[in-house]
Amino acid sequence: MSVRAVIGIEGGRVGAKALPLSELLPRGRLVEVSGQHACARTTTAVSCVIRAQACGELVAWVQPKDGALFPPDLDAAGVDLDSFIAIQVPRHAGPFALVRAAEWLARSGAFGLTVIDLTDALPPGSSVNWQGRLQGLLRQYDGRILLLTSNAYEDPSSGPLVGLRVEPRRGPLRADRFEVHTRVLKDKVGIASELSSAKPIAPAGLRGAS
Repeated sequence: MSVRAVIGIEGGRVGAKALPLSELLPRGRLVEVSGQHACARTTTAVSCVIRAQACGELVAWVQPKDGALFPPDLDAAGVDLDSFIAIQVPRHAGPFALVRAAEWLARSGAFGLTVIDLTDALPPGSSVNWQGRLQGLLRQYDGRILLLTSNAYEDPSSGPLVGLRVEPRRGPLRADRFEVHTRVLKDKVGIASELSSAKPIAPAGLRGAS
């Protein structure tokens, strides 16, 4: 499935008190965007990419080869493709290879935000080792990492070192828009504000879906 069917263009208004995740993303901590709503999950991650780029930061997205990213939709959503790097890892290498690629990126200190697509599978075994390495690099270089997972609401987070876990859900499609509601499932970073909802414009692929 291409991003044509899983991302929307940010178009919602932010309330006086509630803020979107993109404006509350903590540095030096792992943030998990989970759930089985691929459209809402990817749209949320893309909004964080756009916000990081607006702050002058380079962004990297690590995914399995032939993953969901679709450059025309990213461009339509407002992503600056000139300061966006997509890393495609061979699927046979498994989820550890995705994490290893993200470690190299974090170690460079060049990227303000790195997104790791772990929706196919999490690295097997204990998460403490790989998450500990990532978090150590984040703190050293003052970076941010988004972990995209398909864990359901009732499932635990991807590991104890996840500082913030949210689950975005997509509402029904009305005309050319859908609403994304984001629920905080785990908060060890002390987000004081309720996360706002958004009403992004649906990409052409989603509008044409049955």
